[in-house]
Amino acid sequence: MSNAKANILAKLKKQLQGAERLELSAEPVAEPEVLNQTQNVETFVQLLSANHAEVLCITRDEIAATVKTQLQKRNIDRLMCGTPWVETLQAIESEITLNTFYPVIDGHKEALFNTVPAAITGSHCGIAATGSIVLWPTPEEPRTLSLVPPVHIVVVERNAICNDLATAMKTQAWKAQLPTNVVLVSGPSKTADIQQTLAYGAHGPRELVVLLIGHSK
Repeated sequence: MSNAKANILAKLKKQLQGAERLELSAEPVAEPEVLNQTQNVETFVQLLSANHAEVLCITRDEIAATVKTQLQKRNIDRLMCGTPWVETLQAIESEITLNTFYPVIDGHKEALFNTVPAAITGSHCGIAATGSIVLWPTPEEPRTLSLVPPVHIVVVERNAICNDLATAMKTQAWKAQLPTNVVLVSGPSKTADIQQTLAYGAHGPRELVVLLIGHSK
């Protein structure tokens, strides 16, 4: 050990002499409350709604019609989607212009940031304990879709809502299949200034529309 390093360690040890030792508590860490699936769904919807997300409980067969209704309600006639949703949304193409995502942002920034009012994505699962949606970006459905357009429509499977994040990671074996990034969304984008004035959409979608679906009719 060098003299300089030894001197630094000696000074640190001297400063610790007589210091009060903090004993770690032997009490067990509180575990999150385990809910049944119905309670998971109810909690998930409640927390998302409280965070200004719009949650619509529909069937799989109602996805296209619901998307059209939500867009028309906002006077939007264009929707960007990843390739997994092209076939599902074909039924509304006569009224809503569908654009698949730009695989390369370079050269498309102007169009993406200024001409795309809404986008739709799927999700990996939901987290009841925090009212969060887990986005699992792929080359066919990149993070850009949920990050840039002012309105983000996201489809969540009712039976994919987990009690908490740790349970989702364990039961779904995340460690074996993680993408380059995993995103947790709990509502529209929001920020606050020094006076705590809350504003939505400053750094991402100002509206989050959640389509919570179960089995087809």
